[in-house]
Amino acid sequence: MDEYAAALEEVAGTAIGARVGAVLLAGDVFDSPAPPPEAEKLVYDFLARLIPERIACVVIAGNHDHPRRLGALSRLVEGLGIHIRAQVRPPAEGGVVALRSRDGQEEARVAVLPFVPEGKIVDVCQVMGPEDGWYKAYAARIEQMLARLTSGLTSSTVNLVLAHLLVDGARVGAGERPLHLGQIYGVNPQQLPARVQYIALGHLHRPQEILAPARTLYSGSLISLDFGEVEQEKRVVIVEAKPGRAAAIESVPLTAGRPLRDVSGTFEELALRAPELKSAFLRVAVRVDGPVPGLAEQVKALLPDAVEVTLDYARKPAAADPGRTRSMAPAELFGEFYRLRNGAEASDDLRKLFEAVYEEAHGGAPTETKTEARTGSRPTEEVSLSGARS
Repeated sequence: MDEYAAALEEVAGTAIGARVGAVLLAGDVFDSPAPPPEAEKLVYDFLARLIPERIACVVIAGNHDHPRRLGALSRLVEGLGIHIRAQVRPPAEGGVVALRSRDGQEEARVAVLPFVPEGKIVDVCQVMGPEDGWYKAYAARIEQMLARLTSGLTSSTVNLVLAHLLVDGARVGAGERPLHLGQIYGVNPQQLPARVQYIALGHLHRPQEILAPARTLYSGSLISLDFGEVEQEKRVVIVEAKPGRAAAIESVPLTAGRPLRDVSGTFEELALRAPELKSAFLRVAVRVDGPVPGLAEQVKALLPDAVEVTLDYARKPAAADPGRTRSMAPAELFGEFYRLRNGAEASDDLRKLFEAVYEEAHGGAPTETKTEARTGSRPTEEVSLSGARS
């Protein structure tokens, strides 16, 4: 929560320092439909900072937000210059928000499209048809909504779009594989409006520009939220626009959030690098010759901000042989399970530990089954390493 507070403070400071006329929040205001009170307070405190600075704010709901919960505030804060649009509205009923410049000489029109669930667009009849038809129907309806929202805009105003949606070709996380229609509910870039100066998009965490008829950017998330965002630079976008002119764009880096980093090396190498790794959350791969029980705990003691630790070693390909394992004693099964799971043999110390725990729990040596101990013969039931019995 402290990172979010610092990031919002940085955004507010940037907006105030740049003397912007408005802030656009492109959805996913919260991380869940029922955010904790602490999260709500952070957001409302941020909005409250803008009011005395005469900075308007337009807020739309994203797929993570509860539209009715977010929209419940709209009438309360509308008169304070905070315009919340949690559900789709026609242009004359709040679907286009009019804003005045700080000097009152110019006007901006913001066409707003909150997140639209596919279930509200793709009806039962379409679902019964070919699957690619579902995605095409969704894209066509979103295009129609945007066209209607922007149909009344003229060159006498600054014209903007604020929307929460996916666009074909956008990139997700740290990878280079883009999203494509037929895999997602979204729109083709050419279906976005051309008669506006800037389109502000929300939905994706990765900051990026989309090649579309109008200047179009995803500003991205305020902080890195998972390791798909390793070493991404987070930002806010400052847009300067005049009626009838192209918009000028400036990206301002956000530094409040702690970065995420992937690191690898032997334990000794990681120990040498520990001082330089203190500012980030870490995903650590430790290079070893084989399984080392307790090493993950040692790494977390060395690097307290390591949130994920894996052991990196060559694993031997292995497959279970039911014919060989069905008559194994528990100690042998444990050894086979460990080999299949880790691609290496269990150490003698680990085997002895298993035998001691088994004997304490079952009152008998794990090197023979209870049936074998009583009768001197192997049991007739089969035991698989998956735990199924036959």
